[in-house]
Amino acid sequence: MKKGILFCILFVVNTTNLISQSTLIKNTTIIDVVKEKIIPNQNILIDGETISAISSKNIKVKENTIIIDGTDKFILPGMIDTHIHFFQTGSLYTRPDALDLKHVFSYEDEIQFAKDIIPDNFKRYLRLGITSVMDMGGPFFNFTIRDSIAKNDVSPNVYVTGPLFSPYQPKAFSELEDTPIKQINSIAQATALFNKMISYKPDFIKIWYITSKKFPAEKTYPIVKHIASLTHKNGLPLAIHATDLKTAKLAIKAGANILVHSVRDEIVDKEFIDLLKNNSVTYIPTLIVSKNYGKSFLGKPDNHPQDLAFAHPSVYRSLTDMNKLNDTEVPERIRKLRKDRKWLERRYQKADSIMFLNLKILTDNKINIATGTDAGNIGTIHASSYIQEIEAMQKSGISNMNIIKASTLNAAKGFGLDNKLGSITEEKLADLIILNKNPIENIQNLNTIYEVIKSGKVLDIKNLIQETPEQIVQRQVNAYNARDINAFMATYADDIKIYHFPDKLVLDGKEKMRQQYKSLFERVPNLYCEIKNRITLDNKVVDREHVRINDKNSDLIAIYEINDGKISKITFIK
Repeated sequence: MKKGILFCILFVVNTTNLISQSTLIKNTTIIDVVKEKIIPNQNILIDGETISAISSKNIKVKENTIIIDGTDKFILPGMIDTHIHFFQTGSLYTRPDALDLKHVFSYEDEIQFAKDIIPDNFKRYLRLGITSVMDMGGPFFNFTIRDSIAKNDVSPNVYVTGPLFSPYQPKAFSELEDTPIKQINSIAQATALFNKMISYKPDFIKIWYITSKKFPAEKTYPIVKHIASLTHKNGLPLAIHATDLKTAKLAIKAGANILVHSVRDEIVDKEFIDLLKNNSVTYIPTLIVSKNYGKSFLGKPDNHPQDLAFAHPSVYRSLTDMNKLNDTEVPERIRKLRKDRKWLERRYQKADSIMFLNLKILTDNKINIATGTDAGNIGTIHASSYIQEIEAMQKSGISNMNIIKASTLNAAKGFGLDNKLGSITEEKLADLIILNKNPIENIQNLNTIYEVIKSGKVLDIKNLIQETPEQIVQRQVNAYNARDINAFMATYADDIKIYHFPDKLVLDGKEKMRQQYKSLFERVPNLYCEIKNRITLDNKVVDREHVRINDKNSDLIAIYEINDGKISKITFIK
């Protein structure tokens, strides 16, 4: 038997139906985030949902124990995204308060879409080794996600709160029956919302400490302090959105346990560092979310490999929809951005420099830093954005060990969950990731996932995400528009055949196709395919495509056939 191969055959289709199982991981290397060291030649025994033993010596196991050979493998705790929003999908249409395109795609349909893809998002998080997520505010439907949807499907650990307490409510949310943001302008209103929410047993409370000329931070401070008092009396952590230094200081003085964004207006000072330390406050940088708005507004996503491979294909497709909208179809401020893109770049460069330096200063001062993406906001896709946040954290100059701690132990500590999550420790929940390569040497090795274990259950990661034929076809369209040959070819079978209607074979085999499209992607910088219409039937997808190659436009019909999760045949009709 080769190293790294399971010694017994695993058939894991629906992990929710598995009975209690014992698993032994033999001779592996542990990334110890508590002692900040690498410990080789370790054996880990999992009984049921928890870790029961860790030893460098042989561990006696009972019959039928699953044995995983961890030789040359690296194991770390399941990662935690401390800041997501399930009510948002990450699409261009998910925040009409930031970009109103309801005339293009209705917000009611977007809300339903966000609900429909929740089980799919669960699997994408797990596939990338993210075994816990904290939803930082949304409608009361959040509690249904935690208490019902997550219980009936394979899912990460889901922690939630309800609507955000805020001095300001965007107009787009004011008419919703179940709003994600509730305007609170008095202590009586704060008490009423808190009393309603506490009956749902939230895992924490969140304040959107938005400031303006009408609502300066000092004016709303008494309400923030009152909410903090109610939160702490009920034994819950309080998370506060405060992005400028002055407001962040007031948030901590009021009683914040968690700051959910970077300070981005100026470099932090000693007073702020002391406030964080003396009050044991956790700091979540969320470095990429703001910039992703701007990129999406201009129809220029980064086309990061994780997005092309693991983002929900329909969500990611929307991020280039701006390319098909003319100036009359977009708000005036977007028209201005199109005319002066450099202004936006300069603005983000300034914010980045401040946020990166603040993260380095706070890390050096031993502040509890936790990784969070703010996934769900426009351009920041659920699950696939996580490694991008980690890459941004690395740009600040902090070490790989500090990043991994922020993504595991520190994140658990910030929410009072380090007694059950965040490290490889006996009696903690067996949420584990087995990697083929060492992430301390190279943070990109977080992408070398060999196995994911959730609550003691070994997941079949190759089959965890079950995409429909439509999603597979859309994924290849996304890769085509990104001109990414590897992501594009990943959607095709080795024996792919391309025909001109009705039956003229024009291309046979994956390597020939790679050569042809690689040349196209290299030669043509202005390449875009828009799907005008789509019909699906069983394993077939019929697209009416409008293709732009430089200044030349053409229309065609493409009939895709999908087998075993890959496109095996295309017939073009011109």
